[in-house]
Amino acid sequence: MERNLFIELLEDGDNVSLYSPHFEGEEYSEFEKFLLAYKDTYPNDVRQLVYRLDIIKRDGALDRHFRYEGIRRDRVMALPSHLETTSLRLYLLNIQAKILILGNGGLKTTATYEEDENLHRQVKTLQKIDIQIKQKEKDKVITVSGTELLGELTFTINDD
Repeated sequence: MERNLFIELLEDGDNVSLYSPHFEGEEYSEFEKFLLAYKDTYPNDVRQLVYRLDIIKRDGALDRHFRYEGIRRDRVMALPSHLETTSLRLYLLNIQAKILILGNGGLKTTATYEEDENLHRQVKTLQKIDIQIKQKEKDKVITVSGTELLGELTFTINDD
């Protein structure tokens, strides 16, 4: 099934800007859905992840803030870093250490994300978005200017 989405600006920052995929016909972006799903059941974990995002916005999206996820050639990362522990994982794309595209995530109960259907689906969605962003960057349809993602920010991905 194909789904349309756009990359929505959540917060424009001096060092890092936050964006999130927003699927057509849905009320909330992927990051907003993550917050809404877990804020009441895992408030301390959500608070810790938001605190880490605040530090990243202040200091920049340096690799030390994240766990590498996905595969080598993509830009999928996760919060929290290996320095912190939470029951939740938030998946995101780190674009040139200036732009974070915050996806969704979930409760981490398995050794790897691939073992959990929900977490695997969240990572795969970001990987598909990343492939299209890279192609649009290569074709100069999308450009990064400072902490801004400029250009055609609409995509169609296949959920298969």
